[in-house]
Amino acid sequence: MINYYISYNNPHRHFVDFELSARTLGKEKMQFQLSAWRPGRYELANFAQNIQKWAAFDEDNNPLSFKKITKDLWEVETKGSAEITIVYNYYANQLDAGACYLDEHQLYLNPVHCMFYIVDRIEEEYSINLEIPENYKIASSMKQDDNMLSVKGYYLLSESPIICSDSLQYDNYNLDEITFHLWFQGKCNPDWKKLKTDFTAFTKSQINKFGSFPVDEYHFFFQITPYKSYHGVEHTKNTVLLIGPGDEIMDKRYEDLLGVCSHELYHTWNIKAIRPEEMYPYNFTKENYFRTGFVAEGVTTYMGDLMLYNSGVFNWEEFVKTQNQNLERHLTNYGRFNLSVANSGFDNWLDGYKLGVPDRKTSIYPDAALCMLMVDLEIIRNTEGKDSLHSVMKKLYEDFALVEKGYSEDDFRNICVEFGGLKVAEIFEDHIYGTQDYIPTLKAALEIVGLELKEKKNPNLCAQYFGFIAVKEDGKIIIKKVEPNSVTDKKGIAPEDEITKVDGKDIEGKISDILKDCKSEATFMIKKKFSEKSIPLTIGNHYKLLEIVRIEEPTEEQLTLRKVWCNN
Repeated sequence: MINYYISYNNPHRHFVDFELSARTLGKEKMQFQLSAWRPGRYELANFAQNIQKWAAFDEDNNPLSFKKITKDLWEVETKGSAEITIVYNYYANQLDAGACYLDEHQLYLNPVHCMFYIVDRIEEEYSINLEIPENYKIASSMKQDDNMLSVKGYYLLSESPIICSDSLQYDNYNLDEITFHLWFQGKCNPDWKKLKTDFTAFTKSQINKFGSFPVDEYHFFFQITPYKSYHGVEHTKNTVLLIGPGDEIMDKRYEDLLGVCSHELYHTWNIKAIRPEEMYPYNFTKENYFRTGFVAEGVTTYMGDLMLYNSGVFNWEEFVKTQNQNLERHLTNYGRFNLSVANSGFDNWLDGYKLGVPDRKTSIYPDAALCMLMVDLEIIRNTEGKDSLHSVMKKLYEDFALVEKGYSEDDFRNICVEFGGLKVAEIFEDHIYGTQDYIPTLKAALEIVGLELKEKKNPNLCAQYFGFIAVKEDGKIIIKKVEPNSVTDKKGIAPEDEITKVDGKDIEGKISDILKDCKSEATFMIKKKFSEKSIPLTIGNHYKLLEIVRIEEPTEEQLTLRKVWCNN
């Protein structure tokens, strides 16, 4: 048994105090490992950088000698000691769906960030005693007895976030004797009836596709912010969703809330249960390289939205909006011509989820989701509606997850080709492992269900007129993307250049407000690191977009297969 005592003083300082106690079992040396990354985000995070103090003591409170072996591995001399206590603190001041945060209103921990396992004892049971205010409630998927939590092994502990607060709001719904818990932290007014109706619908649809649910209970933990936010992180028995502002989550941001929740619930099967062989089991000390991010996130992104449509929670307009958003992100990223989806997922371990070098790579989210849309439709065509991508995922679940083994790249590809035939093999070759243009293949796939691609002008006027995309950072307008060979590119303007003026005027609001009356040309004051000059740009039509629409006169076969796609 590994015992943790967690407390804090001066919460405004954001430091949480930890005491870890365990028997030495006669060992002369013990090693304590903190994770270097967290499941669900495939990049190194180096959580040990948030530890300010670290010390070790024996059962008589005598200090023990220790040293660091790696950046996140400590070794302690324990010869002659029966018990060891590690005392350290952790800076918790990152409020997102996967980190840790402490203030005067809540204690929020993701154990994978801040809690150790003892090397060679990773399966040992944990007991966690929380020293929190009397009026605080605890939200957790771990076994709970008052302020004491317990869980078997670090693998499950690492995926068991904790929220302690005096303002938690709670309700639940039940399906197939499984309780789904809804926890809201932060100022908001949940419409419980609406939430439970919609969540029950998409949850039931997902369970029906797989035939069973991987765990015996499930928790949705909502971190609601007063500002705009959007983030989700999947775990084995729960998910954390960061979304705001709180006064918009039941109306303006309700589609986003449903989207992220359906996505993260689907992860309970795909990546938590159906896991690539390279991550079975997790190695918390280093990169877990794998190329099937297009399965982990591409399938989930596509299926999360499709499940909302199939269950009746989304209508056609709401569903096709998600697919067109994927298409827009794909078309405005010229990295699609440089690094494949499979290799881009592998390289998340190199440069993470940030934009990185301009036009270097693609995304395992929208780009891979479009690939899965194409694969799904080709399977439906090839099997005359008898099978779909659901069939692939169910087979993976039954043949791998339920027998507790990981799948390989070839396993997933071969099952897809088994159902979808030669055309699916070509999608893998050309678009998942290659960098060929998606559009001809996507057009052919959409035609199967009576859909087509229609040209659409980019609503972002900077993108449409001049071929650049800019954002506001610290009050400055910074260019983030430039379309290759656009007028902006040809005039020597590049990402990270700053726009200080447009047509001689300071930018007080949005650039689009200035450009909406522009007829043929605009002059931009461009500030680079060592120079600043005025550059005129002529209006063109850049960052061209396409959107998915229904064709006007579909055939009976197209309508039949569309019905299969939308309702299977």
